[in-house]
Amino acid sequence: MIKKSQKKNTFLDKIIKKLEGTTYKSIVPTVLKNVKKNRKYLKYGKSIENLKGYKFNKGKVAVVVASGPSLRRYNQIKILKKYKNRLIIISADGALYYLLDNGIIPDLVITLDPHPTRIVRWFGDPKLTKSKIKKDDYFLRQDLETDFRKEISSNKKNTTLFNKFSKKINIAVCTSSSLAVVKRLVNSKSKIYWWNPFLDEPKNKNSATRKIYKINKMPIINSGGNVGAAAWMFADSVLKVDKIALLGMDFSYYMDTPIKNTQYYDRISKLTKKKNIKSFFKKIYNPKEKKFFYSDYVYLWYKEIFLEMVSNTNTKTFNCSKAGIIFDNGIVWTSLKKFCKINL
Repeated sequence: MIKKSQKKNTFLDKIIKKLEGTTYKSIVPTVLKNVKKNRKYLKYGKSIENLKGYKFNKGKVAVVVASGPSLRRYNQIKILKKYKNRLIIISADGALYYLLDNGIIPDLVITLDPHPTRIVRWFGDPKLTKSKIKKDDYFLRQDLETDFRKEISSNKKNTTLFNKFSKKINIAVCTSSSLAVVKRLVNSKSKIYWWNPFLDEPKNKNSATRKIYKINKMPIINSGGNVGAAAWMFADSVLKVDKIALLGMDFSYYMDTPIKNTQYYDRISKLTKKKNIKSFFKKIYNPKEKKFFYSDYVYLWYKEIFLEMVSNTNTKTFNCSKAGIIFDNGIVWTSLKKFCKINL
């Protein structure tokens, strides 16, 4: 059982510091390596600058479709279909299968995670084998796209689906993306728009962000550390819309989700004993839905960054997810149906 509230303790502080250290130390070298490898593929796409202020022949209202579990628990696809010709649809890579499978081609897809093998699965991995699956149980555990737990069959379906629409899909590809993702998108002839990740202060002498920029001179964008927040940032700062609706932006888990199915279970389990893992999670009450959800240190960190991003813009943000913990700092809690009726 996750406790209702937990004060910071010495144990949790140590785990957090370990996680921060291992995350930064592992990600930066991987990102730099990917950026260098991807340099020769830049010619197959354009700079994200080419989409600055672009509205896809629609208005100034967008919806960010993230891949939190609420996206499928509260299936709002009928509303998306009804307004898809007037609503700019920006999809996180993890939500792309959901949209395509329901007959919606998003106006823009965002991908950024540097993981060498996992992220390509969101686009269908033509090279997936049973031996590869045995090496990583992420898709068997994850709570985002439960269809993907049927790993071979779902991947086959997703590969066919993506191949069918790939040439029509605009994808904002971070230069940190794995070579597997980049090759997949290049070979499928997707419309690629490149950008660089903001990792640290570029003004610092040994800044990783500065090193990346010197390699390819692509625009630097603050992703907020995750693809959902990055999608919001693209709507706000690149496309420059006035209003943004959020779907599947949970940053948390339903109370019936087993801890082993949470996003960072594999990472935290390597840093501490099994009996201490529950201390990493926190139970949070959502007063809008009158329900409890539980979250972890990483998601709470993402939430803090995201709310800071939202507070530094005049763009109005509406959370239509019907779940999760993003309900603070002036974010309007409403339904997608009501949002579309009022703003479109």
